[in-house]
Amino acid sequence: MRGRDRRILLVLLDGAADRPSPALDGRTPWEAADTPNLDRLAAAGINGTMHVAQPGVPLSSDLAHTRLFGYDPTELPGRGVLEARGFGRDPPPGSVVCSASFASLEGDGRTVADRHLADDAADFERRSALPGVREADVPAVDGCTASFEYTWKNRGLVEVTADEVVSPAVTDVDPFAEGLPVIASEPTADAADAEAAERTATALRTFTRSTRDALAGVDGPADVVLSKWAATPRGVEAFADRHGLDAASLTPKPVLTGLARTLGMSHRAAPDGYDDRAAAALDALGSHEFVHVHYPEPDEVAHAAGPRAKRDEIAAIDASLATVTDRALDDPDLVTVVTADHTTPSTEDVVHSGEPVPVTIVADGVRVDGVERAGERPAARGDLRGVRGRDLLRTARAVADRIMLAGLRRTPAARDYPTTAVRPLWEGEDRE
Repeated sequence: MRGRDRRILLVLLDGAADRPSPALDGRTPWEAADTPNLDRLAAAGINGTMHVAQPGVPLSSDLAHTRLFGYDPTELPGRGVLEARGFGRDPPPGSVVCSASFASLEGDGRTVADRHLADDAADFERRSALPGVREADVPAVDGCTASFEYTWKNRGLVEVTADEVVSPAVTDVDPFAEGLPVIASEPTADAADAEAAERTATALRTFTRSTRDALAGVDGPADVVLSKWAATPRGVEAFADRHGLDAASLTPKPVLTGLARTLGMSHRAAPDGYDDRAAAALDALGSHEFVHVHYPEPDEVAHAAGPRAKRDEIAAIDASLATVTDRALDDPDLVTVVTADHTTPSTEDVVHSGEPVPVTIVADGVRVDGVERAGERPAARGDLRGVRGRDLLRTARAVADRIMLAGLRRTPAARDYPTTAVRPLWEGEDRE
């Protein structure tokens, strides 16, 4: 019944999937990149494409990773809390936390002009300390305060606390686009407690107005603080309990650091250099059964520099993966998975899009399918079909012989992985 309990390495190329680009003769950046190591993995593995969520749905990295780690997003507290934990904060129970950023407004004082202020466009940390930005009282809600804490770049966290119950079920203040008005937060249509949601919405409206007033007399482009992705802390089943794996995540991205911490995964610093990051991932396999190594750079370059630069960034990552590829091909006790979390178009002005992403699984015993190159369309010709985001880790665990026969019940909690942590019938008895 049992196999070798192999370890699993997940190489996650954030936003590497793309659309065909005229600048690359109709190829995607991944297809056009020089990727001898990813090609070796594709040729040695089983390949396919995967919708991380429902077909056509664009995902942020945190929602995509949540699914790839085997969770439904409704189980987690939400991005505001994940970002806070990624920066080492621990939001108090009952609070609501939002991701937030400084932005500039048009001359009418109502319309968003620029959400992506450069890191050096203003002294954002100093502006964060201004009265009216640092904190705003909300007289309409008993004991309510909305406060801002600077984190990095032009960003920070807004925290709402009150003597009464508050809820994260509110609309964003940030329209996530230029040329639209700052949104007056209000309860969502499906808010379970509409009164609690209205308290939060009132606090966010009050705070946003306060920041505009406070920043009005300060030179520079920062005119207002916009908030989004409200969340509240709550308990989540640990990764180890769900999957039976001692896990580590190597990511430089704060929100994914927060996701790892929320799931009880060990977070390891991801070195900036690609060679060092690959070495750190292999080192982590020495003490963990599952290792996630994250490369956010393809997504970042797609947003900032276009398809040719994204092609070159993927090639640069590939050049660092020779040792990872050698280990994947030589180690019979390792399952290696390569994929992206979402598609990031590098040609159109679109944040993310909903096309499927490539997947490669390399391990002893997989049904090698004859695909010889990495990329979206080569992967689509492979034999791995029908896998969605929440299926991926289970599929990798199956290849690693870490799935128990369906229907067996060793413990009161329904687990699909083999465990020896069972209750013995003759516990503590001496037997002659």
